Amino acid sequence: MVINVRSEFEKKQAAKSAAPKPPVQTSTANQRENRPVTQTTRPAAESYKPSPATRTPTVQTKPVQAPVRRTPTAGEAASARYAAEAADFAAGTGKYAQPSTVDKTTTDESTGKTVLRSVTNADGTVTIFYSDGTSETFGTPTTPAKKEVIPNVAYDTIESILRSYNITDIASVLNTIRDEYPEASSEDVLTLLQFDPRYNAKFNARFAANVERQKAGKPVLSPGEYLKLEQGYIKIFNAYNLPTFKTQSYYDKFIKEDLDVVEVTDRVQLAFDRVLNDEPTKNAFNKFFSALGFSDIVAGMLDPINQIPALERKVKAAEIGGAALRQGLSASELASTEAQANVPFSNVTRGTLGADVLAQQGVTKAQAEAGFRRVAEVLPTAEKLSSIYGGTEAQYGRLEAEQEQLQGLASAARKRQRLSELEAAQFRKSSGLGRGALSSPTSI
Repeated sequence: MVINVRSEFEKKQAAKSAAPKPPVQTSTANQRENRPVTQTTRPAAESYKPSPATRTPTVQTKPVQAPVRRTPTAGEAASARYAAEAADFAAGTGKYAQPSTVDKTTTDESTGKTVLRSVTNADGTVTIFYSDGTSETFGTPTTPAKKEVIPNVAYDTIESILRSYNITDIASVLNTIRDEYPEASSEDVLTLLQFDPRYNAKFNARFAANVERQKAGKPVLSPGEYLKLEQGYIKIFNAYNLPTFKTQSYYDKFIKEDLDVVEVTDRVQLAFDRVLNDEPTKNAFNKFFSALGFSDIVAGMLDPINQIPALERKVKAAEIGGAALRQGLSASELASTEAQANVPFSNVTRGTLGADVLAQQGVTKAQAEAGFRRVAEVLPTAEKLSSIYGGTEAQYGRLEAEQEQLQGLASAARKRQRLSELEAAQFRKSSGLGRGALSSPTSI
């Protein structure tokens, strides 16, 4: 609703004019001048009330809130302390301040010497240095009050953790860190022990492979990862009763060269399950690869310098050589075509394909066992016939027998068949002459 202020004011003025007027009072001056004094009336201030449309709006202000101060975390507080201490160390202030000295050249009346300076020592005594190069110390040394150790559960926790890491004789290092950083968290203390050159000697000695891995540019393992690998090594060595290898030096060597538990298990199984548990294979392995570990095959297998694929190939060759030894035949790692001594027939060449060649060609242990069994069966007769007919026909010795039985060569099989035919023809001829009528031809 809009109110006409001017109109309202005029109405009130008219109402006041119509009301009876009070008697007019005259002053002495007015009486002399005979002029009436009238009272001018004005509308009272309280009678004027502006309309809502003309009122000035009231603005309500929001209360100002004081900024909330955030409490720093333990890590932030520790970082601030470390930064402040580093600043003190650089400036030589605080606990890194040097003992006070007084450089003032005076004369000691009792000695007559010229005093260059005096130094207050940490034990409360004072040392005076004279110009002639001598010095004297005065006062009684005082024993410093024992430093109050601030209780900190973090240090008790760290001691338990270090015992689980098998890190011992580190109490003095922890005491030094406690003095320097009494309120440090357990994470801060572990960081100092692991990475700070002032305190990490014991830690590096315990996790020695990490130092070598870092030098080689390899990722460093956490203590938990390191300990898990060690437990895996211990488990496999216990399973195969190998206490000799349950040493920290072996664990560090494996971790340094990235030999995980699976690979170490494979190497041990190569040594035990496929070599040491089979006497002919073990003998062939020692003959072929004596440099790898004649006295200790397991040590040779576990040497990181010997890669798993190469070890697999050596074991396969030893298994093939062991199959030959099992049948009373000689074993050779490499191929040979030279005449061998101590054979029944001097004019027969005893060659061999070589166990390593057969291993590369994929001959398995089972195939070698069956093949050399057949070679051992036919070889005596084949060598006898080769010594008889070898002057005009091709020989069939061990090399040809291996080619037929282990490589499946048809040419070698034909040589054996030709010798059989020659023997049969000779038998028929001999039988026709009446000699050996009760005999039969030798077959191979």
